[in-house]
Amino acid sequence: METLEDCPDARAIINDLETREELCRAVAEESPAMLWMGDENGKCVFLNQALRDFWGVDPEDLSTFDWGSTVHPDDLEKLRGPFAKAMAEQVPFTVEARYRRADGVYRTLLTQARPRFDRRQRFLGMSGVNIDITEKLFAEERMRILMGELNHRTKNILSIVQAVARQTARHVTPEEFSRAFDDRLRGLAANNDILVRNDWKGVAFDDLVRAQLAYIRDLIGVRIILEGPRLWIPASAAQTLGMALHELSTNSLKYGALAVETGRVDLTWQRHPASSAPGFTLSWVESGLSGVSPPSRKGFGHVVIVDMVAAALDADVDVKFDADGFKWLVAARSDGSIAPPDGFGSQADPSADPWPFPD
Repeated sequence: METLEDCPDARAIINDLETREELCRAVAEESPAMLWMGDENGKCVFLNQALRDFWGVDPEDLSTFDWGSTVHPDDLEKLRGPFAKAMAEQVPFTVEARYRRADGVYRTLLTQARPRFDRRQRFLGMSGVNIDITEKLFAEERMRILMGELNHRTKNILSIVQAVARQTARHVTPEEFSRAFDDRLRGLAANNDILVRNDWKGVAFDDLVRAQLAYIRDLIGVRIILEGPRLWIPASAAQTLGMALHELSTNSLKYGALAVETGRVDLTWQRHPASSAPGFTLSWVESGLSGVSPPSRKGFGHVVIVDMVAAALDADVDVKFDADGFKWLVAARSDGSIAPPDGFGSQADPSADPWPFPD
């Protein structure tokens, strides 16, 4: 009796179907997207190469792999609800969660999945794609922080101008006030010029300090004492440090040591010796005040000088309110926040001994 395979047309159809199936498997396996298929119980029946590499799964161990064990504990509930609902109702779902990569690092994946059915409309499980959105979320958070800082600075600008005007009037005659005041206002506009000049590769820390304090540079060497070695700061860390220095100087002009005649600020930094632990220390110490007390609440300024600096420098950041002043203490735990001098031309050796700023 002639079988289906003996029919030339049937054999062509079978070969065509097998070719298409093989092509589909190859496309799924080699796709840079992280593709997967699960059964009706949520167990993995297929992970393509990209997703196996992400989780470090051997194809031979797929039947015993529990993808749920890689979910961040804090995201279990966020994931469980949409997943259980989609499985029960056999509908598509989309969810974000953090998963532990093969190297132990958690990454945020956006999962988009659809139900899979056979020809009799029997539910077979879910098929989907995982998209790593970690960098996207980081960029969005960074933009949110920067917009918050922009909004904060915009609201603060009038009080800064007022403080600068008061500070300038104390040290010049009425005839000199206009020139000195204009000079300080121009300094306010120079916050990011130094990064632009260096193509956003990084800055020397002392140059960053000068740029951020340009609007009160007549106080440097008089009531603001600066001292430290040549350090090179990457652009990402420099942005955050610039924000912090701006915040510190602004607050000092309005409420701290620079708001009173007897006040003084000591800004010092020191890279740890090669024989000791890596990293560096940085301190902003205000003195000459009396009756200093901490603020009643932590505002956006605290986020800038503490939280953002800690993250940007991999540092411990401490703020103290002593009887006669305020202290901001930073201890970077690694050299990751110190850029190499490459790309900075013939500028000074970053390992040089500490040197004080000229007046």
